[in-house]
Amino acid sequence: MNTLHHIAVTAVLAVGTAAQAGAVVDLAPSQFHSGLSGIKNSEFSELIGTAESDKHIDFSIFDSGRGGSPLFEATLMTRVVRSSMTGNLHFNYRILDANGELDGRISHIEVSGFEGFHTRVEFRNELTSPGVEGPYTAERGVLGDIINFGFDTGLDTNADSRYFFAMVNTDTFFEDSAVATIYLESGQSVSLMVDSATAGVPTPGGLMLLSGAGLLASRRRR
Repeated sequence: MNTLHHIAVTAVLAVGTAAQAGAVVDLAPSQFHSGLSGIKNSEFSELIGTAESDKHIDFSIFDSGRGGSPLFEATLMTRVVRSSMTGNLHFNYRILDANGELDGRISHIEVSGFEGFHTRVEFRNELTSPGVEGPYTAERGVLGDIINFGFDTGLDTNADSRYFFAMVNTDTFFEDSAVATIYLESGQSVSLMVDSATAGVPTPGGLMLLSGAGLLASRRRR
């Protein structure tokens, strides 16, 4: 099921307290970053904004195509937030409501739609925000289109993820123009349509990242 909600309220990604966290990570094409540590609104006010779109996409991953046994069932939540400070868009992702009777583990999630944009990544770790684990690594393909978020110890059916996000230097977007592919540690995957920024329309004055040629070499983290 794919449900779209247009929201005219401030995004419910609450401000928390305590614990130091690193800044958001600039991720250029071909770059790999290990050690995402999470961040709070109170540490980076550009994160605060209005949720413009929420989608809940139910998915299943099977051991050998749809004819096999299910290994992982859950919901991918996507949230597009417009920054109150800059007007730019933040694309948030979260895995929730997994079927606890299954024993698959998510190793990494690849999301497309970022070619040509200045892109920054992290996950949210407010004490009041949902989820228990954020990704530990982020890698961007040489074309800049795909970002691979890796869960260092895997995300199992008993642990909803934190919101993890990519901030881009544009203030427009269109729906269902990108693909999120969710991989299990055992190698199976499923691909889902998700929102993407409008390609080639960066905010005036924003830093435009140049992309090279080649394909993304995915790194699967356990």
